Amino acid sequence: MEHKPEHHKEKHVDDAKKNDSENDNKNTEENKEVDSGKSLKFVVIIAGIIIIILAGIFVWSTYFRNAGDVTYNNYVFQKFETNKWMTQQLIKGQMYNIPFYNNPNQVLDVPIDPNAISSIREFSKNTNGTVYISVDPEESSKIVVAAVEYGRILGTVYNIYDMNVKSAISTPVPGKTIDSPVITCDNASKDVMVIYQFVSDKNLVSIDNNCVLVESTDINESIRVADAFSFRLLNIIQE
Repeated sequence: MEHKPEHHKEKHVDDAKKNDSENDNKNTEENKEVDSGKSLKFVVIIAGIIIIILAGIFVWSTYFRNAGDVTYNNYVFQKFETNKWMTQQLIKGQMYNIPFYNNPNQVLDVPIDPNAISSIREFSKNTNGTVYISVDPEESSKIVVAAVEYGRILGTVYNIYDMNVKSAISTPVPGKTIDSPVITCDNASKDVMVIYQFVSDKNLVSIDNNCVLVESTDINESIRVADAFSFRLLNIIQE
């Protein structure tokens, strides 16, 4: 009986091991390629989702959220459901949200005497000064709302003028006790500035000595005039 040499058997074993190793390497490479393909596909899908989200945000902010926005002198005014306009202003390192009933474009026709604005700014340096905002007590409450519009800017709400602002009435009310003092332009002095808001035959903000006259053709217009006044005080509308 003829026997095959042992070295032939060893060769077959070595060849089998080599083939198995090559197959393992091949399978490993194929698995790597599959995993790499899956990773690339995953990255592409995630990138696509991000692009879609960003595009959606852009479309929403451009055509929906900002559809009613108004930009004036680099200030953006957003309109809210309350029909108020809101803008932001950086004041002494702090950002404030400031509401108005009108945007600047709606009040550009209201005449504002620049001397009234400059006089208020100068008076704000008087540490002993007091500002009285005086209104007719017999008028509608809207005139008080109008006075509040610029009163908050002149006072300490926004840390701008930081003046001592007090409310007043222009005439006494017979038979009624009202906490607010009766103040007219006659009370104006170097330490007292009077802002008198009233209804007349015109829309106008002017100044006579140390008394600022805030006039409007009717009660509804008083708020529009007040906003026009406020925009000048904040330097949003510049002369």
